[in-house]
Amino acid sequence: MAEVRIADIYNPLVFSAADQEAQIELNNFIASGVMVEDPRLTAMASVGGNIGELPFFKPLGTEEPNYSNDVTGDTSTPSKITTAVMKYRLVSQNKSWSTMDIAADLALADPVLAITNRTGGYWATTNERRLIQSTMGILNDNVANDSSDMVVNIATDGAGAITAAELISNDAILDAQQTAGDHQAGFSAIAMHSVVYSRLRKQQLITFIRDADNNTLFSMYGNLRVIVDDSLSAVAGSNRVTYTTVIFGSGAVVSGFGKTKVPSELYRDPSKGNGGGQETLYSRRADIIHPLGFEFGSASVAGQSATLAELATAANWSRVWERKNVPLCFLQTNG
Repeated sequence: MAEVRIADIYNPLVFSAADQEAQIELNNFIASGVMVEDPRLTAMASVGGNIGELPFFKPLGTEEPNYSNDVTGDTSTPSKITTAVMKYRLVSQNKSWSTMDIAADLALADPVLAITNRTGGYWATTNERRLIQSTMGILNDNVANDSSDMVVNIATDGAGAITAAELISNDAILDAQQTAGDHQAGFSAIAMHSVVYSRLRKQQLITFIRDADNNTLFSMYGNLRVIVDDSLSAVAGSNRVTYTTVIFGSGAVVSGFGKTKVPSELYRDPSKGNGGGQETLYSRRADIIHPLGFEFGSASVAGQSATLAELATAANWSRVWERKNVPLCFLQTNG
């Protein structure tokens, strides 16, 4: 059987479309409904520029209404419907893989599917990390500027044995959701470190169900879809580790995927391998990933795109929605 080279199977349109499809299918936050595409952001991501604004209507308020009467001199004064904006920042990303990186995939029956599943998986993981780091930035901003009104922190750094009061529990999760008051019914997913997940499993608080097609088995905590990701914050103190669990509402994060000038391309360097040559596959993306209710002010961003560390920086975030309207809360525990 003849050796398959990347050049033999590479079609830029097919690769780019399949790569994006795989990224969507493999992203746990998309699968759970936490992150949804916003057509406005997709359009904005394709027109250039790395900073933009997403407008929204402010809530109408809860002031007492007028009471009708038969007095002709009494007139109703209309309240104003006001708008504001959420600032977001686009990230331009790229990654390349050489022939050696994907040599095993070329030998499979469907090398195009194998390679795009691998590259799509890479971008799914990358964008999951960007979402998580964004929530960490929001957490840090909330602690610094909003009196931790979205956070329940029961973790300590004591030298003694960890007590039940410092570990995740039904009560602790309910307390975290209570930070949203009478809007807590909108929560639909919970993301946690595997250490925290294992504790809930030991308590038999995790159930497993299959999707509608009976193909995928996923975890549930009550009515919350469970996302297990070890890139969630696990900060080691002097004596203990503090784990951050995040509870999301459906559609808490919006996204847009823009078209780059050259989404993917194949380059061959004949000098590599002492003249044997090497092929390199390049993949490029333009993404907007933005938690609703906040603006990314870019107060501390050095380059054109925010790094993971800059996404987690409190100074770059500020809340523009009332707390109850933000479908997000945090729980910090020692396990």
